[in-house]
Amino acid sequence: MKASLLLFITLVIGIWLFSCNRNSTGVDPEPDPTKDLHRIATGELEKTLVTVYSDASLQTGYCRIYVLLKDRNTGKVLQKARIQMTPIMDMGDMKHSAPCENPQTGYAENGLFPCGAVFIMSGTWQLEFLLQELENGDAGKVVVPVQVAPANRLKQETGSDSAHYFLALVEPRSPKVGINTFEITIHQQESMMAFPAVTDVEVTMEPTMPSMGHGSPNNEHPIHKGKGHYRGKVNFTMSGAWQIALRVSRNGQLLLQTMFDLQVP
Repeated sequence: MKASLLLFITLVIGIWLFSCNRNSTGVDPEPDPTKDLHRIATGELEKTLVTVYSDASLQTGYCRIYVLLKDRNTGKVLQKARIQMTPIMDMGDMKHSAPCENPQTGYAENGLFPCGAVFIMSGTWQLEFLLQELENGDAGKVVVPVQVAPANRLKQETGSDSAHYFLALVEPRSPKVGINTFEITIHQQESMMAFPAVTDVEVTMEPTMPSMGHGSPNNEHPIHKGKGHYRGKVNFTMSGAWQIALRVSRNGQLLLQTMFDLQVP
């Protein structure tokens, strides 16, 4: 009898705990896509709240940026919109932009519209978002200020063709001993406001550890994956200070050389 009563109480408690973890509709709540992101700015349109996130604090170099749109009246997360982001650095007597990436479709991914920017200097920037075709009928422009800290993840080089290029280190963000994804972006500066992605070059990579006088095996040279992103593999065989030398060529002719320094814990 006591065993049956104990079993009954255990079942009741289990059902109650399960119910507490569900919302009033009986459906498990959707996971929050912004849970691990940094909120960096907010803005408003007439009908829409615009919240801007990043996956880490903004620094010079490549940064992933995400836009969350919510209807101001209903709180509904909007899944359809056309978004064009433009970074602007206002230096008083002049303005300039930076390389950027906009959502490829008019639909959110897991509730967020993914963007990207290569901040070419530290300081106060403005992110201009032109929002169109929102599913709640709203449209307009939102401008938000953001702070960008200095970081050693960006190289500016003049190519053998006399053009100016920006190379940004995307991965690894947290280097580790062993095989790491290695990814960079390459953009060319055409004007103060135009930085098109470079998609037609060949990149070779050589990691070395100067303090130990050796390199590493099993590396894969970065190849173009789209939108100026070049991805390969780098092998760090031990912890310490590493240098990754890059040679960028076009049609077999050397265009530029540069190097990234990484500390592997």
